This record gives sequence, structure tokens and C-alpha cells, in this order.
Amino acid sequence: MSTVVDERLRRLRRELDDHTRIADRLGLDLERPLRSLDDGYPENAVALVGKLTEKLLKELWRHHAVEGDPSTKALNDLVKRCRPYIRSSTVLDALDDIRRLRNRSTHDGYDISDEDGLLAVRRLVDVLVWFTDTGSAALLGGEPDVAPEVARRCEFLAGLHVTLGYRQAKRFVLSPDTVYLLFCRESGMRLEYVELMLSRDADDLGTVLTSRGGELLRTRLPKLTRFVVVDNDGGAAPGALHQLLGTDFRIVRYDGFVDTVVNLDTHLAGLTGATAPENAGAPPEARAAVAATALSTDPRTGESAVTESGDAAELLARLASGSANVLVTGRPGSGKSTLLRALAADPEVRRFRFYFDLGLKPKDEPFSEYAARILAPAMASDRSRAYDLFLYLIRSGTALCVLDAFDEGVVEPSPTGFLRLFTDLSAVLSAESAVVISSRVSFLADSPQVRQLLDSGAGRSEQLVEQMYANGVDPSRVPHFHVVRLTEPEETPLERHLTARLGLLPGRPLADILSAHLTQTLTERGRPELEQRLPATLGRAFLTDRTLFSLLDLHRDLGADAFADGRIDPAACVLAPLLRPAGPDHVAFVHTAYQELLAARYLADPAHREAVADLPAGAFLTEQVRAFLAELSDAGSDGDGDGTARDDCVLPAGAYLVGPAERLLIHRVKHSVRFDRRAVTVARYRRFLDSLDTDGTSRWDHPDQPPHVSHRPWTDRLRHPDYYENPRYNDHPAVCVNWWSAYAFAAFEGKRLPTSLEWEAAARGTDGRLFPWGDAPDSSRVNCADAWVGRPVVTYQAWYRDFAGDAVRRAGATPADERPGNRSPFGVLDMVGNCWEWTSTSVDDAAEAVICGGSYDNPMRAVQTSTKGIYRKRGGSNAVGFRCVKDVDTADGPATAGSVGATEVREATA
Repeated sequence: MSTVVDERLRRLRRELDDHTRIADRLGLDLERPLRSLDDGYPENAVALVGKLTEKLLKELWRHHAVEGDPSTKALNDLVKRCRPYIRSSTVLDALDDIRRLRNRSTHDGYDISDEDGLLAVRRLVDVLVWFTDTGSAALLGGEPDVAPEVARRCEFLAGLHVTLGYRQAKRFVLSPDTVYLLFCRESGMRLEYVELMLSRDADDLGTVLTSRGGELLRTRLPKLTRFVVVDNDGGAAPGALHQLLGTDFRIVRYDGFVDTVVNLDTHLAGLTGATAPENAGAPPEARAAVAATALSTDPRTGESAVTESGDAAELLARLASGSANVLVTGRPGSGKSTLLRALAADPEVRRFRFYFDLGLKPKDEPFSEYAARILAPAMASDRSRAYDLFLYLIRSGTALCVLDAFDEGVVEPSPTGFLRLFTDLSAVLSAESAVVISSRVSFLADSPQVRQLLDSGAGRSEQLVEQMYANGVDPSRVPHFHVVRLTEPEETPLERHLTARLGLLPGRPLADILSAHLTQTLTERGRPELEQRLPATLGRAFLTDRTLFSLLDLHRDLGADAFADGRIDPAACVLAPLLRPAGPDHVAFVHTAYQELLAARYLADPAHREAVADLPAGAFLTEQVRAFLAELSDAGSDGDGDGTARDDCVLPAGAYLVGPAERLLIHRVKHSVRFDRRAVTVARYRRFLDSLDTDGTSRWDHPDQPPHVSHRPWTDRLRHPDYYENPRYNDHPAVCVNWWSAYAFAAFEGKRLPTSLEWEAAARGTDGRLFPWGDAPDSSRVNCADAWVGRPVVTYQAWYRDFAGDAVRRAGATPADERPGNRSPFGVLDMVGNCWEWTSTSVDDAAEAVICGGSYDNPMRAVQTSTKGIYRKRGGSNAVGFRCVKDVDTADGPATAGSVGATEVREATA
């Protein structure tokens, strides 16, 4: 063994000697890993460190009364279950390293080096240091001569200093209510000290010091920071204490000691008297209460149910006062920011509070770096430890953490993007944490995967668990979030405020209100012509994920006339009333909806959609951009989204907005195609049946069609055995037809099956509408479960209760042209509901194909233009039919069935 390794071993041995109290109490032989390293067996040292860590975690498990029996648990399980009860990020990192090394050492073929063994022991020392230096009763046991509350406070203050890089040098119990603590740390070539006396009250401290003559405090240490921390002042005057202590001591209250390290008033200064975007410029009396409901989730079914309703501010304050993590959802402008800012500014909720606006966080900046940067100016010293301090205060349950506009902090609005951000956030969460986040309903509530992620009681799919692990998130680290959902009034606070300010009539769409505000602002500042330039600059910037702008950016993008008198400062910008500061020399829109409106205006031009489709990383799209685009295009009309009425069932080549609400994309349809106006009917399919060979196949079969496939319907699965013989069903969709049969039928008619991209584009139009007729749900236009039940079916429990009984026996496919109101912008009928429809697209498995549109037994929320599923090609169902398309000749020649790749479809259906 080298001299360097020997020296490191000697140093580790000395450090382990400092933890004999824990070793003696738990029966740990801390010398054994070192002997294994001495003998040249680092793999044994790693294994022994793993065993010692297991003993420590089992004791921690029992101390916190974690549910279950720790004696049968392995290291991985112990770390997972104890993680929420560990306040130190250093200890968490150490445990992860020990677990990783232990797992490697047990893997055949992996060589464990001396460095691995030394690292394992080093990380074990880091774990022991925390519990020894904080005096934690979790591993050290309690001190019988110290009052429990005093011991708890000593542990917190010690943990605070350990987090700041100190180590405990001395600890004396002067009385059950008074303890002396001394901490030191290396600072360059010298040592820094913090001398601290903690007492329940000043009277007890005075009595103790008088009885001891103050001898204990007569040290020769550099008196850099000396504190007396008292819970209450009692009857002792500060002057009397100073006579005993000397004038170089600072006397502070316990609940104010953190202020000596970080000035949270400075951190929260921007919230004092500040107004959230949706209430910008509104007088206090105009900020009416917002109604909300608190939801909880059934741990067995994963279904949400309302547990209480009331004023959102009161619900949030009550939850945040305890150890509760809360998700606040609501549509844009619903008052989320107002609520969260007020919560963070209220000292009655928590003594210590942190507030971060993630809408101002650069997308490529990790949350840890963003938080450290925001907190650094508030640190009295040790700015490099700002984030560590923040983690300690939150994980210990001492402080409240408010994360506003959480959905705006993700790299992309999708489960994958959410998980990336949650990887950073997960370090903040613990069994004692109180974290409040806000997000738009469309981002979280519309994504079943994200809803499951935020509720640890709900059953998670294997796919979600795999995705979490792939993105670096341990599912066991994601705690339960209470959900507070803001109700949707006729007017949101943002709409109400702007409507009154602009003198508009109530009830106007948000796009109209924001447009009026933009126009008025620029007109008042003498630059009305500038509005025409905003979509191509700031609107397109949003689509490339730019929401923060330097003043020089605005000067370059908008021109010198965007600033008054040639001054490049925020007040001189003609958009100043619509902007808010976002750090030194940077601004952002006062509400993201303004920039989303400009993005929608940009996308309203087909040429711009084509340009956006070519963005290397794809467009950054939100559900609000899509909704604005639908409003701008008058989604209630029968046009194609460009104001042009169509009825030829031709989907023109071009760029279209596709995908679910949490993963919107713009993809290009390369060639024009003509859709069947209606799904293939029984009458049409019957003509095909007459042309089949005796074995049920045909000369139009797919070359890869498996043997023994027949194109005759699965009559034993039909709900009506005479479905294909009785003329009454002639206009009903052809069902119980497998994919191979649908392919052959299309070829029989000289056509083909559409790709899933073509299908969705034809259903949505150029404005990305939610339903073929627009954005408003209407059960009278579609054959779905809601129509059969006679009211909205919101949850699975409601579907099972109201539809799966009597209604499901009555429900079924109806004639393909029975609902003319279910019409796409291109004149195609009945694209959602009634029956799922086969497409030519396969994603991962060639034996499966994508189906689109939903069917009669799905609720309204599951029969949207973006609705997709996967079905085996050999399957046949009463709820699955199909329609065909025909390529339209263009100057470039006809399109082919393979014109859209599976990669595009995989993204669109993710």
C-alpha cells in the first residue's frame, strides 16, 4: 500500500475515533473496514461500510417510527425509507455514494480499488460527523440532564453550523435548560469560531452564570462571533447579562438566530407591497377572495375526491403552517401568483420563508444554481453555502418554500421535462418539508402521468416508474402533494382587472382582452405600429423558449423606436407597463400569457408554422398558446383555421399543431391527402367481402400479413350477430375488423390508411383545436359515455358507477353520419367518439398500430382530437373501425403511405 494511502488511512482512523459514543451505543466496530484496507481487501472494506451503514439506518428508522420492520431490510430499502428524515444534503449524498459502491462491490466482474474503499470510509465519516456534531438523539440517544425541547433546539443550531462548514469543538450542559456550544472551521490558514450559549430563558442563564462565576466562558479563543440565544427574555435585563458575559456577546432570541446568517427580509423584499401579475396595478380592495377546493387521492384507486372547499388563501395558510407539500393549480390569470406571493410574505404562516419565481429561471440553469444565485445577496456571509443552508432549513421543517410558476421552469412542458426539474426539487423534500408549488391546470391536471407522480399514494404504472428512473428520480423520493385547485369563475382575476381597467364589456375572451391592453399601451406611448412587429420577435422568441430579455435584446429586436428619448432603461421602453424586472438589466412579461398570445399570432401564419416546424429542438408550445391560436382562428367556425371554409375533405400539405396538452408539437404533413368524409360503413365493407377468396384473403393483402388471417368480421364478437347482413346497419361503421383487413379494404378501393399524424391534423385543423368543432366540449355532437349517461363523466369512479352498468349495455356505435356537428375544419365527419379508427402507424411493435379518436364507451375528456391508443393488429372490437385516404397529386408527385416516420408519431403520442 502506498505512503499516500497509508497517510489517508491514518487520518480516517483519527476521525473515526471522534465517534466512539455512537460506536459504543450501537455496537459498531469502526476499525474493521480500516483493517481490511490495511490487509489489501478494499472490497471487504466497502462491504463492511455497507453493514455499518445498515445498522445506523435501522436505528434511524426506529427513532422516527417509520412504518415496517427495518431488521429485514437491505441497504437500498433502508436508504429509500430513511431519506425523508435526513436533513443534511451531505449525509444524503454520502449514503448514495455508499449504496453505489456497495452495489458495485456485489456485482460480479467489477474490481474494487483502494480508492473505492477509502471513499466508502470517507463517506461513512461524513455520516457520523453529522450525527455526532449535531448531538442528534437519533443515533446518540438522549441526554437525561437536558430538557427535550432544549436538546431539540441545540440539535437544530448545531446542524445549522455543520451545514455552514463548522465542526463542534465543545459542548457543555450547564443546566437542563442551558447548554454551551463551541464550533470551529478552517478558513484559509486560520480557524474561525462561533461560541454560542442556548438557554430557555434569560433568568435561568443568569442563575447558571452567577453560580459558576462565568469561569466557563473565560477562553482565549478569538472572539469572532459570540451569541447568547434565549427563548424568552424573562425578567433579566440585558445589562445584567452583559455584566456576566462581557459586552462582546450578542443576545438574540431563538426564533431570530437564523437572521444572523441569512437576511430573509432582504430575500423577500420584492414581495412586500408587490403585486402579482394577474393583479398588476389593482388596488388592494379589488383583490377579491378566490374560491378553491382541496383534493385528496384514494391510495387504492388513485381517484381524487374533494375533501374541503373554501377560500384559497385560508386553505393554503393552514396547509403551509404544518408539514405539508401543496400543489396549487388554476388556469392562467386565476390568481395563483397573488396567492403564493401573499403566502410567502405572511410571517404568521412561517417565521422563515423562501420565494422563487421559476418563470424567471433560465431553462438551462439547474434549480440549485438558480436558488443559490437568488439567495446569495441575502447571506450575511458564506454566500457559497446559500443553497446548502436553504436545503437544511426546508428539510428540517423550519421554513416554507414557495415555488411559483413551476410549469414555466421546465425545459419542455411534458412529463419528461417535469421530471428533469423534479430531479433538482426532490432534494428539498423531506418528511418535515413544507413546499408549495403552482402550475397551470393544463400542464399538470391534463397529464395522468404527472398527476400520478405528484401523488405517491396513487398506483404508478411501470412505464412511469421506468421513466422516473431514466430521468434520475427515485420514485420513493417523491412525496404526496395536497392539491388545491382554484375554481374557474366566469372571469379570472386577471380578466376582471384588465376588463375594468380598459373599460371593456365583461365576458370577452382572454385573447381579446390582452390584445386590447397591448394596443392601448403602445398607442398611449406613441408607437402603435410596433404591435405588428411583436409576433415575429417576442412571439417567435417564446417558441424558442426565450422568456427573459435584456434591454439590449429588446433594442436589437424591436428597434431604437421601442425606447423613448434614446434611453435604454426599463422605464423608457414602450412596453414597460407590460414588463417586470427579472434580475439586473433583464425583463420578462408581467404575465406569460402576453407572450403566449404573441406566439399564437405568429403561428396563425402558415408560413411561420412551416418555419417553426424546422426548429432543430422543436417549438416550445404550451396549452395556452394552442388555446389562443384556436381563439384567433375562430375555432367555432367551419373554417380550416385560416378563416377559409373547406368541405372537400382534403388535408393540405403543411405544418400542423399536434400532440396532447402536455407535449404539443408542430409537425409537417408533406403531401396533401383526401379523407373519406365518413368512416367506412357496413355497406361499403360488404362489397369488399363479396370479392374475397374462399379462405377470407384477397389479392390486396399486405405483403407481411400473417397466415390464417381472414378479412371476414369477427361475428362472435359482434354485439349484433346480423350486423353485416341486416340493412338497418348499412350506415353504421364497419367494426370487428382487424388492421390487416382495413389495409386490404383500403387497397381494394385504391386508397390507404392515414398515418396517425395525418389523422390528427385532419381532425384538429391548423389551429390545434381540442375537438373537430372547436374547444368547447359538447356531448350532443359526439357519441361518447357522457352522451349515454346524460352528464359529464369526470373520474374513473364516475365512469364505473354511471356508465359501466346499464349504460354500457345500451351504448354502441351509431350511423357514421348521424352527428353532422362532429365535423372537422376540412369537412371530415365523426372523427372523435363513436369508434376508434385504425391508422397505418406503428410505434415500437410492428404487430401493433396506433388508433385515434376514442369511442362510444370513452368519456368526453378521452375523445379529443389528440386521443390516441395502441391496439394489436390482429384484434377486432365493436369500438374500432377505420376510414381511408387517397393521395392528392401535387407538383412533387403523389404522397406515399410511409411519408410520415414512426419517430414523429412516437413524439406526438408520448
